[in-house]
Parts: sequence; structure tokens; C-alpha cells
Amino acid sequence: MLGLSLATILHLIIALPLCGHVLLRKEQEPVAFAWIALILLSPFVGSGLYALFGINRVERTARKLRGRGAPAKWRTAPELGEAPDARILRIAESVNDLPFLPGNRVSPLIDGDAAYPAMLQAITEAKISVVLSTYIFDSDAAGQAFVAALTAAARRGVRVRVMVDDVGLLYSDRAVDRDLRQGGVETARFIPREIKFLRLFNLRNHRKIMVVDGAVGFIGGMNIRQGHVLKAARRGLIQDIHFQVEGPVLDQLSALFEEDWQFATEQEIELPRSLEGTSAPGAVTARLVPDGPDHRSDTLQWLLLGALATAQRSVRVMTPYFIPNGLLVSALAVAAMRGVEVEIIVPERSNIPFLGWATAANFERLMIHGVKIHLNPPPFDHSKVMVVDGAWSLVGSANWDQRSLRLNFEANLECLDAGLGAELEAYMAAKKARSRQVSLDAVKAAPLYVRLRNNFIRLFGPYL
Repeated sequence: MLGLSLATILHLIIALPLCGHVLLRKEQEPVAFAWIALILLSPFVGSGLYALFGINRVERTARKLRGRGAPAKWRTAPELGEAPDARILRIAESVNDLPFLPGNRVSPLIDGDAAYPAMLQAITEAKISVVLSTYIFDSDAAGQAFVAALTAAARRGVRVRVMVDDVGLLYSDRAVDRDLRQGGVETARFIPREIKFLRLFNLRNHRKIMVVDGAVGFIGGMNIRQGHVLKAARRGLIQDIHFQVEGPVLDQLSALFEEDWQFATEQEIELPRSLEGTSAPGAVTARLVPDGPDHRSDTLQWLLLGALATAQRSVRVMTPYFIPNGLLVSALAVAAMRGVEVEIIVPERSNIPFLGWATAANFERLMIHGVKIHLNPPPFDHSKVMVVDGAWSLVGSANWDQRSLRLNFEANLECLDAGLGAELEAYMAAKKARSRQVSLDAVKAAPLYVRLRNNFIRLFGPYL
């Protein structure tokens, strides 16, 4: 009896402070309740699991690195003067402290057929520095073309650094960072699969950015793999869109890579910056929107909510994985109820079947309020684009799912320009022309087992 009492006391001594940590740190009520129940009802085991997986040490480590002076690097160009839409900018500026920078060129690159040649040419023309961060870097034909270009640049004296997510390397038969290192390229794996990083096993660096000499960069959702080259790949075709960027916003991409490199390697680096005083290469006002578990403010989610709240005419979204949480579902529905035309384009057939089931679970609750949903036929489309009122655009690596909003390190570009908005709307209109609009009657008439399956999988949305 005494032993049980001592064990109970010890359990409470450990558990109660952890419950306090949950109350202060976990903003979503169901998540907080689940952790508290696990901690209190599973003596020692629950406390151990929370200490291992529930405490966000990534945020603390990132904050420590930023404390060494990195934030000053974010602001290397003048603040934006006149704002095209004060309502959306007021919200945007309250959730992301990076400045909007005018005078950028943002050029859409469709599929690997257009994106890869542009990226390889930039590497070939590099004189000082190349940095590349990607989630998947396959060892197939497309990957080997990048290995050849990157190693050739390193051999001619260019400082080349490549960072790949360690879990992302599992998609390849061969770890290409070994080939890169043999060619003189500096490499880093983000959150390696090692015992000391076990508590972070569910986190991914999902960012896809490349910057060359501080003069030209690339951002979007496209990984490096042969399936993106539609003219050459025979199987595993993946449609996608990437973006070539020129202008002062590249400094923000460079600063983000510096932070990630320091996080992964504990090495401070300083990349070339864009040339001040040079003529503006384009008309796009833009800024980087970084997000991840090192940001407590849920930057991306608040930005999406703000854009939906201020939309006046139209909201068009294209995403490969659409598993939004309740807040975003409500915001989309409310926008449609206000008379805003809300259209969502998702793949007809997901490359991960159970994610497609979870996606379909949200159709009825959105469509009854006027949201239009279009199913894009194969090949699988990995494009991630959002355009509001034809002038505000968000592009980059994040999906409309809770993994991107809570667990992944993501990099997106927020753009203000009617010309770019028109290009992206035309891109989505072409996709929609090939798509099939979902019928509310068909959704309601789906077999009971399908609806039960889809909604059961939806419950696991925070963990998918």
C-alpha cells in the first residue's frame, strides 16, 4: 500500500507540471484534453510520451538561433509604401512580420518540363553560390541531372549547399547526398533519423527553395524527381507548378535557408544578397511566408483565414491534399455564404488513397453552403495555388491539410499583382475545364459504407 502511495505521489509530481505545460502551450482544446487525459490516466507512460513528443523543442531551438542576430537579415530592402488592398494587408502584416517588397518578377513554370531546365540553367550560370532545399531529391534521371549540375558548379569554385529532409530521402532508391558530397557539394539532412532526434520524428522540412547568387531563385511545391517531367516520364506522372523569382524578396528566401542550415548543421553562413539600387525586375509586390513548428503563431492558418475573411468576389484554391480543420472549413463556407465565389480543385484520384477519402469527407459540409468543388483527372496534380479577388496570390510548398499547417516546415510566397493573379487564374481555369464538378446529390447518395469510411479517416486529420 505504501509503495502504491509513493508511486501515486511520484506520478502526480511529474504529471501535474506537464499538465500545466499542456494548458499553457496547446491552443486546440481537443489536443489539450487528449494530452492531459493521457498524462493523468497512464502513469509515467503518458508523461514520458508527452515529454518525448508533445513539447515543441524545435521552436525553442529556432528561437535560440534567431537570437544570434538572424532577424536583422530579413529586412534588407525598403518597406512597401502604397498598399493595393488595405484590408488584406492589415491582417497579413499582423501574422507575419516580414515586409512586403515591391519590384519582383514571379514567373510560373509548368511541370518539370519548364521548371527543371530553368533551374539547371541557373545552376550552370552560377558564379558565387547555390543553395537548394527540397523534400524529395530522387536518384532517378531528373535527380542525376541536378547532381551533375550541382557538382559541376562546385568543381568550378561555386559554393554549393544542398539540404534534404531525411524522411524525404526514403522516397529514393539511393541517397543522392552521398553523390553530392563526393562532388564537393556541402550537404545537410534536416532532422536525421537518429535516436537523439526521435522526439522530432513526425516533423518534416517540406520547403522547396533554391537561390543562385542572390540574383535568381525558385520556390513552389515541386520536388526533384522524374515523374514531374511529363514528356519523358513513363510512369508515376505528377503535374505541378513552380515559380522563378527575381527581385528583393530573394533576400528573404536566402535568410530562411541560412536559418535552416544553421538549425541542421549549427554552422552560421551568409549568402549573397540582391543588388540594391538596381532596376526593379518586375511589378509583383511579394514577401516570404515561412511557417512550421518553430512558429507558435500558426502564421499560415491565420493568413488563410484573413484572406477568406476579406475576399470580396472570388477565392480559387488548388491543392493536392485538402483536409482542412474546422476553422478553415467554416471560413470557406462563410465566404461562400457572403456571396464570394469559392472554388476548390483537388485530384480526382489521390496518390495516397486514404487522403482522398479524408478529402471527400468535407465535400458535403462545404457544398451545402455554396462552395464549388472540382475533381481534376489523372495524372495526379501536385499544384498548390490560392488566388483571392484576382490580385492576391499564395503559392509555395504548403498543402491545405493539418500536417502542413502544424507539423511541416513550409515556405510560401504571398504576392500582390493582378497580372500574376490573372496568370494563375488562367492556369486553374484550364485545369477546371478538364475537371468534373462534384454534385451535392451524388455526395449525399454515396453508399453508407463510403461515407462512414471517409468520415472515420477524417478524424485522423491532425495526424495524416
